[in-house]
Amino acid sequence: MKSRKNLVALLWVSALAVGCFTERGAEGKLLYGRHCASCHLENGQGLRGIIPPLANADFLDQNRENLACLIRNGMNGPVVVNGITYNQPMPGNRALTETDITNIINYLHTEFRSPKEKVSFGEIREQSKKCP
Repeated sequence: MKSRKNLVALLWVSALAVGCFTERGAEGKLLYGRHCASCHLENGQGLRGIIPPLANADFLDQNRENLACLIRNGMNGPVVVNGITYNQPMPGNRALTETDITNIINYLHTEFRSPKEKVSFGEIREQSKKCP
């Protein structure tokens, strides 16, 4: 009986964690507005010629395995997005948690169609382990 209760508790916690870390679209929107929209704009279009777009951005799919580190550490130097070169430094945000980063990226997926597939919390956790 005790092992059954433990199993039920484990399944409940697992289901809760999966929902918390992957389906919190409202939180992703709030985080995007707070940390990204001032440069990439509310509509994800960026500033033409200066700040690259996030909406329908091929860069997000081409660099999916590095998204957590890019958000956390920022980036410098030229970057090509949808065939256009941008060279404006992007500040990182080391205060964002893995959960925050997962929610931001999944908001980008839902709202701006890039990346083309959602990320999982586990995927972002693995990426974060590789960040310098």
